[in-house]
Amino acid sequence: MMRKGDKHLNEIERKAMQVGIDSDGGYLVPADVTGRIATRLFDLSPIRQIANVQTIGSDRLEGIEDINEADAGWVSELGTRLDTNTPQVGKYEIVANEMYAQPKATQKLLDDASVDVEAWLSGKVADKFARTEGAAFVNGNGVGKPRGFTSYPTASTADATRAWGTFEHVKTGANGAFASTQADPLFDLIAAFKPGYLNGAQWVTRRTVIAAIRKFKTSTTSEYIWQPGLQQGQPAQLLGFPITIAEDMPAMATGSNSMALGNFQLGYQIVDRLGVRVLRDPYTDKPYIKFYTTKRTGGGAVQFEAIKFINFAA
Repeated sequence: MMRKGDKHLNEIERKAMQVGIDSDGGYLVPADVTGRIATRLFDLSPIRQIANVQTIGSDRLEGIEDINEADAGWVSELGTRLDTNTPQVGKYEIVANEMYAQPKATQKLLDDASVDVEAWLSGKVADKFARTEGAAFVNGNGVGKPRGFTSYPTASTADATRAWGTFEHVKTGANGAFASTQADPLFDLIAAFKPGYLNGAQWVTRRTVIAAIRKFKTSTTSEYIWQPGLQQGQPAQLLGFPITIAEDMPAMATGSNSMALGNFQLGYQIVDRLGVRVLRDPYTDKPYIKFYTTKRTGGGAVQFEAIKFINFAA
């Protein structure tokens, strides 16, 4: 044994207590299970933070569309005063659609787990609700869910001639990318707004689009054009407007509207009917406890001059 070590001893001769084998003492050293839960982060489109949000007392919100103007003209002192046209109004409607989740766990797990499983499930469902509604506010089709602002048609015509219900877009000049003109379409988009809409406007886009913009360089010195602010606590700005990152925006592709600028407080309306409700059901699927969770919310565009898009097309 002194020459070759304990591997030449039989099992009885080298019996000793150790942690590696449960029966030899491992049972006496239990693991500490009080470590924090390592949580994966998911992308969230925070449209609720920038849009107009209203709590309603029914299943839908209706409002008036005032998009016409009254007529007026000049007349002499004794000239004939003819009747002028009066403005007409329309109506918009946003329905509060229902989201749901129904996780379940056994009563024994809820009673004996070392963590609060019920609170953990509640937090996971709330997080999923936030991401689900955020995605719908961007690209939902309006069928049983909110209608996202990217789902509406767009056109390159100006506000004065474009049909109501259609957003304006400015093309980059290249399919699925920015052209050699780099930031020129961004300036053109800003110029397309009436000044009143720019107060409170902000960009909404994906990280990949921001990365492409940050690579813009001068043609002579190859220096980067965009220098984002470094002040702590202040959001990055592009051409004087803050940026909201929404990964549910369309990826850059031919004809995609992957970047928006607008006053979303004026342009996009979110409605909430009550809040998140949880029905704890211990009866219908014993021994499981079901947590039937619902939330009713809706969304839709209401002002089609307040939001405009960068269209990645030639």
